[in-house]
Amino acid sequence: MNVTNEKKRNKTFCLLSLLFCCLTLFTYGCKSAPIKQYARPNVDISKINKIAVLPFENFTPSAYAADKIRSLVIIDLLSRGTDVIEPGEIIRTMEELRVRSVHSVSVFDLKHIGETLKVDALMMGSVGAFEISKGISVQYPEVSINLRLFDVKSGNIIWSVWHTAGGADFWTRHFGAEGPTLDETSKKVIKEAIDALFIHKSS
Repeated sequence: MNVTNEKKRNKTFCLLSLLFCCLTLFTYGCKSAPIKQYARPNVDISKINKIAVLPFENFTPSAYAADKIRSLVIIDLLSRGTDVIEPGEIIRTMEELRVRSVHSVSVFDLKHIGETLKVDALMMGSVGAFEISKGISVQYPEVSINLRLFDVKSGNIIWSVWHTAGGADFWTRHFGAEGPTLDETSKKVIKEAIDALFIHKSS
């Protein structure tokens, strides 16, 4: 009887160990890259309640990546109760101030845009990756973004984040399971990046 009970305990232990290993591998495979961010010392980000999100720069082959990510960033900010300027109003303001492109915007331009729109901060950003990558036998999404928040009075960067999400997880690599879509990965990387900002707002 003791031998039988011992065998059952060993079998149960082996099954639990196998399950733990699978869950560990699955969790590891789904992790995003560590968030890289900067917050300017002695700046109270919690007082920033109204933001203008300027057009994003696009460093990907996808023609619509920047507009897509910018739209998702605006939606995420709005969902958190942040007041965000309507994109059309930003374009009109940039045209009136003769700011032709965010590629060459100056500190003077940033301050002028911020003062005209009456916002607490300006957000600029770029998209470094927005694609479905192909492995030997699997496909998986990759999204990489950079967000920067500027103080409208000084023109200084007060917060910046670089974040990447995607890649093939354990189940996709080993079993060919369907992973998250490009849209889901985009929302994930944006949420995690802006979560980092709101940690500073609440601290």
